[in-house]
Amino acid sequence: MEKFLFNVEDREAKIEACIKQGIVMKIIKEIPEKNIIKVMPENLDDLWHLSNIIEKNNAVSAMTERRIEEKGDKLRADRGAKRRVYLGVKVEKVNFHEDTNRLRVSGKIIHGPDDVPLGAYHTIDIEPLTEVSIQKNWKRWDLQRLKEAEDSAKKPKVVVVIMDDNDANIFLIREYGVKEVAHIKSGLSKKLDYKRQEQEKISYYNEILEVLSQYDGKILVAGPGFGKNNFQKYLSEKHKDISQRTVFESTNHTGRLGLSEVLKSGIIDRIYGEARLSKETQLVNKLLEEISKKGLAVYGIEDVKNALNYSAIETLLITDEFLRKNRKKIEDIINSVDGIGGKTVIISTEHDAGKQLKGLGGIGAILRFPIE
Repeated sequence: MEKFLFNVEDREAKIEACIKQGIVMKIIKEIPEKNIIKVMPENLDDLWHLSNIIEKNNAVSAMTERRIEEKGDKLRADRGAKRRVYLGVKVEKVNFHEDTNRLRVSGKIIHGPDDVPLGAYHTIDIEPLTEVSIQKNWKRWDLQRLKEAEDSAKKPKVVVVIMDDNDANIFLIREYGVKEVAHIKSGLSKKLDYKRQEQEKISYYNEILEVLSQYDGKILVAGPGFGKNNFQKYLSEKHKDISQRTVFESTNHTGRLGLSEVLKSGIIDRIYGEARLSKETQLVNKLLEEISKKGLAVYGIEDVKNALNYSAIETLLITDEFLRKNRKKIEDIINSVDGIGGKTVIISTEHDAGKQLKGLGGIGAILRFPIE
């Protein structure tokens, strides 16, 4: 029988218990002789990492809800009562759902209570703070990914504001992509008199601050022109606590174009330490630059294999989607790149850089030297 960290049915009580015990995303237990690792995801980033670790034919076990039919009561119109049970499935499908904050793992039941039929289909909804047992043939990059997820939980959230006098877009930079948490418009207009202009400006700044006050750690504010400079002055005079943890930078654009500038520039890495999304964006950008000048880059599975024959690959870039669909084919390539001292980076397709790599076939490589 499995032992659980919590015997709490109510989800809010469970979350509160986790907070009190200081539990974050971590490897709870390893059973090497059975190829089992038990983990507890803390947030959406952790669920995304797990969606790239769990694959078809793995065995995944967790507490879950299932409708249980009462024995000998086949004539009842209802389908039985839902019960929380611990069971495992042999994985057939894995779906990451950002909107509902869960990872759905579907397959045939391989173990469970006596009144749950083996071989029946079931979907386990893995949410933050769900203890999950994963049994699989663990690869080096799977374990590396678990370590990255564990380390990322210790890092502060990355909050970026791209603004001018008219608009402010506030973004939360996650491990796998960007979430716009607010879009604030100012009521500033040249038709207003000076007094009304100042009132609208302060109202605009306070709306931005209301969102920023929800996040700890450093904040990056960037944008063109004097809009961000005026906001900086207001912060330093009226909100010194937030001002002391805010960094200001210039961009040529507002909105998502401004955010793209920030991600490519490496500013986030300098402020927060290496951020996964920033690193991925910079690598794909470098690949695209080298392709445009017919330099140290190749893309597409055949050209990557050819570069590998010359031991020319310095950094292999693969989208998470391409890896999931071609795992067996790609494993040999990853191992060969590792064998020649190269690096492999899995790129999320949830952000713009990942979508660009997907457009190149889902795989590319930055080279040590040019090849014919």
